[in-house]
Amino acid sequence: MGGRISVANAGKRFRRYGQGQSSTLKQSMMGGFRSNRSDERFWALRNIDLEVAPGTMLGVVGHNGSGKSTLLRLLGGVLHPDEGRVVTHGHVTGLLDLNAGMHSDLSGRENLMIGGVVAGLSRREVLARFDEIVAFAELENFIDNPFRTYSAGMKLRLGFAVAVHGRPDVLLIDELLSVGDGAFQAKCLRRIGGFLDEGAAIVLASHDLGQVTAMCREVLWLRRGEMVEHGEPKAVVGAYRVAMATQLLGEVQGHVDDRRTRGGTLLRSGENRFGSFEHEIVDVRILGGDGRDVEIIDTGASFAVEVSWRSHQADTPLLVVALGDGEGNKILDLNSAVDGFPAPAGPGLRRARLTVERLDVAAGDYFIDVGLYEAGWQHTYDYHRRVYPLQVSALRPTPGIVDPPRHWQIEKT
Repeated sequence: MGGRISVANAGKRFRRYGQGQSSTLKQSMMGGFRSNRSDERFWALRNIDLEVAPGTMLGVVGHNGSGKSTLLRLLGGVLHPDEGRVVTHGHVTGLLDLNAGMHSDLSGRENLMIGGVVAGLSRREVLARFDEIVAFAELENFIDNPFRTYSAGMKLRLGFAVAVHGRPDVLLIDELLSVGDGAFQAKCLRRIGGFLDEGAAIVLASHDLGQVTAMCREVLWLRRGEMVEHGEPKAVVGAYRVAMATQLLGEVQGHVDDRRTRGGTLLRSGENRFGSFEHEIVDVRILGGDGRDVEIIDTGASFAVEVSWRSHQADTPLLVVALGDGEGNKILDLNSAVDGFPAPAGPGLRRARLTVERLDVAAGDYFIDVGLYEAGWQHTYDYHRRVYPLQVSALRPTPGIVDPPRHWQIEKT
């Protein structure tokens, strides 16, 4: 086993059907076969570039309609790209519709035989693995019952068991953990891990961000059919969580001109800066204990974050300052409301300074995030994500996250 996926500048477009246009033969007949072809097309996917090496799992995240299912169908050969190329090496198995091809009037046994052949096994191989597949699906007492009598969970377990007892070099999965209870899901994960160990290339599309972060080596974030970010799981999933939270709160992304920070990072709306900008952050400084601008501090040292903003309306925003590591883990998350320091109300310029007396974290590269929010957390005014770097140095390396002051005492008793 050893699969590989290569996608270069791939795109897929579909015809858009508007009101009054027929998309089925029945609708066309009822409408008298009037011409209803539309020349309007839209791109469901565009400019997709990715590689999935043997023994690697790629996670795909994005809202409904972002292009995840279209991408899986391109990789599975169900659809063909309208531009670019999609190349898969090895036998492709898709865990997309686990009960596709199963007939309700056939028994579980008969459906298993048919599904095994569809999954790439010969009839002899299906017979040889029959008991193993049934045991995996936990259907020993029901395998000869009509498929229509199965519960939804039983149907999914049988479909999954049949699919994963094939020989996939490339495995395409849609929402893996929607199958079965916790114990069955754990068994599924072990099976998927076995495929990775044998060199399969796997693509997992899921809304379960914890699962994607834990299982995948890389993550692709799709939005309206285009790649937003592609890289290390914690960083990409972290960025997606921010965007998702913004949408759930009913935000409308505003726009301000691009500008550079004191450290030279380009601030751009919708990429590393989010909000509606009724309160607009105009400057951020990271200061050492002596009050000078710094980008490097020693572990255990004090530092301060100074934020200046311009208020265009009368309400009082919350100020948030957070510290995260390079993998997207949040180390420190502070805000002015919890600490009891509200900002002055009313339009005009404001400046706040947060001083951290000592930062006992392990040496490494970190980021300071800052944001202004509505008092009830229902609105983001201006949020800067992974814009302000802070490097922490130490005399000795320390595993883990924190590096507190300490001493050892060892004695013979």
